[in-house]
Amino acid sequence: MPVKTVCFSLHKRGYCEDNSFSVQQRIDKLKLTRKELYPSNFKVTCDVATILEKYSYLEKGEVVSSDQETSIAGMISNVRSAGKKIKFIDLINNGDKIQLKVHAEHFSSLEQFNQQIDSLRRGDRIGAVGNPCKTKTGELSIDCCQVELLAPSLRIMPLKLESGQKKLQRRYVDILTNSHLRSTLVTRAKIIQHFRAFLQHRGFLEVETPILANNVGGAAAEPFLTHHNEMNMSLYMRVAPELYLKQLIIAGFDRVFEIGKLFRNEGVDPSHNPEFTSCEFYQAHATYTDLMKLTNQLFSSLVQDLKLEPTLSNGTKIDFTTEYKQIEFLPSLEQALNKDLPTPDQLNNQDDSLRYLLEICKSIDLSVRPPFTVPRILDKLFSHLIEPSLVQPTFVTKHPMVMSPLAKPDPESPHLAQRFELFVAGLELCNAYTELNDPQIQRSTLAQQACLSDAESMLPDEDYCTALEYGLPPTAGWGCGIDRLTAILTNNTSIKDTITFPLTKSSH
Repeated sequence: MPVKTVCFSLHKRGYCEDNSFSVQQRIDKLKLTRKELYPSNFKVTCDVATILEKYSYLEKGEVVSSDQETSIAGMISNVRSAGKKIKFIDLINNGDKIQLKVHAEHFSSLEQFNQQIDSLRRGDRIGAVGNPCKTKTGELSIDCCQVELLAPSLRIMPLKLESGQKKLQRRYVDILTNSHLRSTLVTRAKIIQHFRAFLQHRGFLEVETPILANNVGGAAAEPFLTHHNEMNMSLYMRVAPELYLKQLIIAGFDRVFEIGKLFRNEGVDPSHNPEFTSCEFYQAHATYTDLMKLTNQLFSSLVQDLKLEPTLSNGTKIDFTTEYKQIEFLPSLEQALNKDLPTPDQLNNQDDSLRYLLEICKSIDLSVRPPFTVPRILDKLFSHLIEPSLVQPTFVTKHPMVMSPLAKPDPESPHLAQRFELFVAGLELCNAYTELNDPQIQRSTLAQQACLSDAESMLPDEDYCTALEYGLPPTAGWGCGIDRLTAILTNNTSIKDTITFPLTKSSH
């Protein structure tokens, strides 16, 4: 069920958003009319969504019988008067809104009614007991016989947070006042649920691998380093779970997946956050071409089951349901540059290829920063020239092996990898390949990476190479960034809008 849009409105009376509002003044005023500001419990028997669905049949002016009394709880978004003895409260519960009708006849006196209800403010958490009804104007409501303050809002609840930094620092307020953000976070949860169900239905086992380890590998990224005091050893926060997941394939689990956090010491921009969520899975006796078909099925079923309509800011609709286009890495670059690039085997000659690639960057006024390596420059050229044009889902295949140290070489072209990346809306969503399972070749490719003098290059991992000597069956592996995927599917331009609490600088 889609999340309903909820608009927060100002009180029509008795509440001004100005600097004169005092937390202590609010507390003192509330204590005059209430014995307890923070009661321990309030028994809730129903939620707003259920009431809206269950009692939609009511006619105007109809009230359900007293034996169907219900109790609900939520946050006030508005309080308004309809005369001296009746007030209406708009209550928000899990993104759904319902009106509370509060009459003075349920209080011991008109004075008590005014004291209790007039002291309520937008943002207060309350509990209410009453009978569902439909007003004369046809609005489904609760005819309340009891309203209890559960937790007052001591600070002014804004209509909307305008400042980008403040929105991140007070994320809870942003979620409360931004219905699109709330809807995005709900959709994100459903995307993860779909991934999990899709893979489990196909026999994949969900596993957990270490977040802290004494080695780092599985992706070209700079890690975060920490220290364990008791063992007196440096530890890395994982940049990818890949090497552990492949060890589980070696251990006899033919299909495994993990959904979890990864940490990369990289820049922050609309498509990057130092802490992010990925899904990785590994399937024995499969190749990267098998995973291309599986990827198409996964995303096609995802948008259809969740009824999503991803659309770019310019109005372009993204179609995940068709068969995805395929292009090759080097030929597409050569076509964009209108010149030949070093052949895949020549790219292994770092010095000559690097000089040539840097000259190309200079000729097209593409700024690059050190460290200068062939994989970095190739990636930079591709991201500059090709990626922005990959709007509809597109598989990019046959990357040079120098860019793919964990991938298996193509039997027909040994210097090209059996690999694909999926690009959508100009962003990389997935990376997958047939896994390199020859321990000797793996040692060699990792050693070549170590010679690149790049903080983001993969380090040799002898423990992993030793594991390969026990036999990794033919296997294909796949990874997808959940944050980027959610941003595209929910029509957001930044992954910050898909993360519950994205990294931000301290407000102090």
